[in-house]
Amino acid sequence: MESSPHAPLTRSEEAVNWLKEQRGHFDHLVATVEDYAIFMLGLDGTILDWNAGAARLNGYTAAEIVGDHFSRFYSQEDLSRHLPELELVTAFEKGKFTDEGWRFRKDGSRFWAAVTITAIRAANGEIAGFLKITRDLTERKLAEESLRESEERFRLLIESVQDYAIFMLDPEGHVVTWNNGAHRIKQYEDHEIIGSHFSVFYPLEDRSINLPGALLLDALRDGRVEDEGWRVRKDGTRFLANVIITPLYSEKRELRGFTKITRDLTDQRQIEQLRESGRRKDAFLATLAHELRNPLAPILNAVDLIANNQDNRELVRELGEIMKTQVGQMTHLIDDLLDMARITSGKINLRKSVVGLAEVIETALQAVRPAIVQRHHEFVLEIPSRPVEVHADPHRLTQLITNLLSNAAKYTPEHGKLTLVVEQDDPEHVSIRVKDNGIGIPLVLQSSIFELFDQGTSGSADGLGIGLTLVKTLAELHGGTISVFSEGEGLGSEFTLRLPALDRSERDSTAFAEPVPASSHAFRILVADDSRNAADILAMFLRMEGYEVAIAYDGEEAIQKAGIFSPKLAFLDLGMPRINGLEAARALRQRFPDIVLIALSGWGEEADRRRTAEAGFDLHLVKPSKPEDIREVLARFAAKDPACT
Repeated sequence: MESSPHAPLTRSEEAVNWLKEQRGHFDHLVATVEDYAIFMLGLDGTILDWNAGAARLNGYTAAEIVGDHFSRFYSQEDLSRHLPELELVTAFEKGKFTDEGWRFRKDGSRFWAAVTITAIRAANGEIAGFLKITRDLTERKLAEESLRESEERFRLLIESVQDYAIFMLDPEGHVVTWNNGAHRIKQYEDHEIIGSHFSVFYPLEDRSINLPGALLLDALRDGRVEDEGWRVRKDGTRFLANVIITPLYSEKRELRGFTKITRDLTDQRQIEQLRESGRRKDAFLATLAHELRNPLAPILNAVDLIANNQDNRELVRELGEIMKTQVGQMTHLIDDLLDMARITSGKINLRKSVVGLAEVIETALQAVRPAIVQRHHEFVLEIPSRPVEVHADPHRLTQLITNLLSNAAKYTPEHGKLTLVVEQDDPEHVSIRVKDNGIGIPLVLQSSIFELFDQGTSGSADGLGIGLTLVKTLAELHGGTISVFSEGEGLGSEFTLRLPALDRSERDSTAFAEPVPASSHAFRILVADDSRNAADILAMFLRMEGYEVAIAYDGEEAIQKAGIFSPKLAFLDLGMPRINGLEAARALRQRFPDIVLIALSGWGEEADRRRTAEAGFDLHLVKPSKPEDIREVLARFAAKDPACT
């Protein structure tokens, strides 16, 4: 062993003799104590005596150890740093030395020892030696080590979690720990966020009402608190979070802080929304198939009856009315589908003008009145006596109000009451309220009732779930809003449409002339469509109106027929073979500069209308065209021809 850096401790002969005398008293007092190793040391560290506890703890008998240096119990590492000598010097200078550390038994095993070395003074006050007391604390040490290792494993476990932000707050709410999940979700490095108040994760609107502080108080009151809401990342983006806060107490029930576990629900919510969207689309397609079959069955039956009873004019007329009604239903259905496509692609365009609400409501009522009468509803209209005008697309506004009235009639049991009230709440807004005493809407469904494909009402499953989405879209396009109120199932519903009131500067002073019916004398019309049935029926209709008609079934034939027939007006389908409608229109316009060209197409978006206008068409009609639409075209364009006057 290296020589000690410490000078040898010395004593007088008197002190030596006094210590020898005391050893007899020592043997009498502590020799039989087994729970503690108690023995005396000389100033140089030589073991002078040995009790039963020392023999039990260290494994040596008195004969084996007395006279040896007490450094035998120390590790090589402790010996290399002269720990035994340091302990004696400290006890000599300060009167006492205490320490804990690993010590070694005779068999080489180690134990955790709590050591106290006390200087022993002779009668003359001189330090004569030392009393060393050792206690075995191995069990406590192992328990502490186990706890520390467990805590370390737990710390590593928490820090390595990626899917959850798990961290601790002090009692005031400041961040004191930070794991990898917290870094991933909230984007802060630990040195950037530790010490900051956790309210930094909350949006301004939540901080303004002290939601973070309220959550801590709730956690203290209830033992835990759970919350869902928007949280803010370091870069300012928001995410939907589920949060659990739990208070932490010491053994004395003193508040030590809080644990906070945050889970990012954004992906989960998106998956749920996709699933819900898929479910609604499945239900929509099933409903669509059902709705399309319903009018087809009577049409097919009517066609068969007409084919077998052509001479029965009364029956044919009656069946024609039935077919007309069913075709109207299908047309309405297809219009809804087209509107849905326009909604999803953002292509609904408004043609606004000054519109009187009384006229729009009357037009909507004409469409809905048969359903109201059929179900024996009472209808109440409350509208100001003075004219109420808005700047709107009359067709779309009528469609919007028709949808609301139609729903009210449909979802109100027979003999119900429907009310439409028009009010000007303030100079800037006009309100249209449609109220019924029907089946009502459960509160849980009211928030989603305007979503696409939603059929949240608890009554009839008829319809495609498009109507209210269209209502909301049209209301917003007009700068307005639509809202719903219902006290619950069976308690009726009230829909409120709010529109901007008419700004007088928006008033359109243009006079709208009524269509002038035209004489059909010498007015020749060409019909071209590769659908023979469609071409033949339109030609039949025009002839019954008194016009001279030629028919072609493709674009090339249309150009040839026009060269012979010299039409004043032509209805051209766009999707014809050989030469399509656009090319045919260009050829006809070149040959007949004054001809009126009407495009017939199943597509009616702005881009489609622009394309037909560029090809030389005067008007674009969307199939299927209604008889009144055809008559309006004739009245508008036939009246311009001098030969028809």
